[in-house]
Amino acid sequence: MPNFIVGARLHDYGKGTPDELFGKVSADGFAAVQLAYKKCVPSVKSYADVTDALVAETVAAEKAHHIQVAVLGTYVELAINDESRLCNVADFKSQLAVCKALGAGCIGTETTAMSKQPAGTTRAQAQELFCRSLAEILPAAEALGVTVGIEPVTYHSMNSAAATRHILDTMRSPNLKVIFDMSNLVSAENVDAQDRIWYDMGALLGDQIVAVHFKGQAFAPDGSLLHTSLEESRTDYAGAFAMLRQLPQPALPVLREEAVPARAASDIAFMKGFF
Repeated sequence: MPNFIVGARLHDYGKGTPDELFGKVSADGFAAVQLAYKKCVPSVKSYADVTDALVAETVAAEKAHHIQVAVLGTYVELAINDESRLCNVADFKSQLAVCKALGAGCIGTETTAMSKQPAGTTRAQAQELFCRSLAEILPAAEALGVTVGIEPVTYHSMNSAAATRHILDTMRSPNLKVIFDMSNLVSAENVDAQDRIWYDMGALLGDQIVAVHFKGQAFAPDGSLLHTSLEESRTDYAGAFAMLRQLPQPALPVLREEAVPARAASDIAFMKGFF
């Protein structure tokens, strides 16, 4: 069974220097973070602003506050069906060395919402574009020894365990792994069939999971998504963790997304109840 390490998404704590933000999450009892510089460090307007000095400052903050960067979040659209995709690939590749310097567990990305695609783009086309992007990224990641974590989301190009398995099998890279966001795989259509989701994730991808996201959600009568507290969520955490506890990984970070700092203590207690 993995040792689960409880963490938080750093930009849920607002903006500041790495030392300030790491100090806050550490004081609240978290031991790991998902770090997205553009979302939490005011000086970072583009990936070119992630300087060697900022990376060194971050490494010092990691050590000072005993915080692990579990995921370096790099929010770019790698499956988008337009001319911006190659620029997005270049941005992502520019952060591989940052991931290595931070000692981060992985550099992570989702796989582009289908609603962002030009009209007529199919999911199969989007997945092909995503693979083209990964084909540019993975050789550099392998050369640096950096893990790329890809996250399936029900309404994105890579929308299920089976679709994720297809991407892994297509790319065949030892440096391509999976970020498992439990709630992102649950929709109004499958909320009552979560046992199948967790079974498929474990059977098809279990040993490839490098990080877990933990957040609350429910659904309005029209099926639209509602963000909730953890206690009010429709996500079957118990079922998901029954699968996760069977995995061979020695350790897995479990990161609270949409963290509410004032609720950190109760959220941590809630999360650890499933470990």
